Amino acid sequence: MADFEGQFLVSEKDGAAPPTGAVRWPLATLNVDVFPLLDTVEVVDETGARIGLLLGSPIDTDDRCVVKGTYRIDGRPDGGAGIDEAVETGIYRLSGSFLFVLDGWGTRRIYLDANGSKSLVYDPEARTAAATAALAISDPREYESRFRRDLYDALLVAQDGWFPAGLTAHRGLERLTCNHYLDLDRWTQARHWPRGPVEPAPDEAAVLRLIADEVERAIEALAGDGEVHVALTAGHETRLLAACCRDRLNDVRFITVNAPGSGLDTTRARELSRRFGLAHAFLPYSEANEEEKRAWQRRVSHCLTGSNLTMHPSLRPLDGKIFVGGLGGEIGRGFLWLNAEENTPVDAASIVSRLKFPPNAELTAAVEKWLSPLKHLDSLLLLDLAYMELRMGSWAFAQSYALPRHREFNPLVSRRIYAAMLSTPPAWRRGNALIVHAIALRWPELLVLPINRYGGWRDRLAMARRIVSEPRRALRKLRQLGAARNLREKDKPDGIAS
Repeated sequence: MADFEGQFLVSEKDGAAPPTGAVRWPLATLNVDVFPLLDTVEVVDETGARIGLLLGSPIDTDDRCVVKGTYRIDGRPDGGAGIDEAVETGIYRLSGSFLFVLDGWGTRRIYLDANGSKSLVYDPEARTAAATAALAISDPREYESRFRRDLYDALLVAQDGWFPAGLTAHRGLERLTCNHYLDLDRWTQARHWPRGPVEPAPDEAAVLRLIADEVERAIEALAGDGEVHVALTAGHETRLLAACCRDRLNDVRFITVNAPGSGLDTTRARELSRRFGLAHAFLPYSEANEEEKRAWQRRVSHCLTGSNLTMHPSLRPLDGKIFVGGLGGEIGRGFLWLNAEENTPVDAASIVSRLKFPPNAELTAAVEKWLSPLKHLDSLLLLDLAYMELRMGSWAFAQSYALPRHREFNPLVSRRIYAAMLSTPPAWRRGNALIVHAIALRWPELLVLPINRYGGWRDRLAMARRIVSEPRRALRKLRQLGAARNLREKDKPDGIAS
């Protein structure tokens, strides 16, 4: 069924037949029904016994390949901490985009990848988990009757809002938060990472090498598996991707969507491609019609809207190809840190405010539940996890199944990279210093052209236009830039340029 391409359904074993169009993978106590365009990898233990499935496309950056067919985890843990360690070392060494269904070792759980780039919703009462709400609630009338119009409106979803902290647009459905597993015996989620503070890196230079190496190896693996197209904009993360492609320019192509309002991105992409010999193409902008918008909203479980709702047909030229994006780099630059330091008080209400939601009792209660086990952590790490789990995992990757006909990867989404980024001192991440230095490590000449600005009079003109068209947003941005600049000067370390 085309509506469910790239999706999956996990349920208890019973007499029910698989949904039309799906292939059933029976595990010890579970059925996993997989629709076309979603790859499946059998996971076995050291004896060769099947203990679960990887759904999606995991990348083994050590072997520089996309994992296919069968993947082995050594050891036979006897429960508890042994299972946690086996999953952390066996599964989270992988990059890529995937989730892991474990039905072995006497344990039944579902784990997401490092940022939940293959999203999951679940119905505790029905004891089912699925890629989307439309697959979890198969009756269209029930889908409509369970829709939370009140919460949808309260969270301003029609104006770029979304559903964080496990909330969804449908009564009785919850979204699994990344860094948590879904316990399929209790049908509740529990945090598995991080359990405490992240150990500081003894050598910041080693962190830069690790980040660049992991990205390079992931792109090398993808280039061996299909036609790779890498996003190119005016931003930090796509500049880092380009730097990590320096030795593989014959194996990749760069793309930029020529969308309304993307003048800076298109200008900088054109300049970079001409100056550095990048194979680059502009994708023409194509706007979705009403039928396409309705289908897109069902594939994202009615949990968000935004520009991707209207512009997603622009990516049709990538059907059958691999798209590489830069999501995840924000973890390396303290995206939610504005005016915060390690001892700044952080509570649920302040997190809701930083995420730019209006006050809402149900949302604040959900964020407080998320925050409760983390209050022993320093404030900057809390804010990093809030961005990773409540923004990226809940917004960016609620879109996991919106465009199933191309495979999307974000190589910066990786446990190794996230742990490395979080291990660095705050001064290394303020002002984008960590990302800039990673670019300089691999291709310093790329920094000749400014990031996220034209340079010169065009920036002043662009700001003037923003002030006229969106005065409150533009002035808030100016205040943010001023506050960030003051913090950078306060704690800038020797040898790090901002």
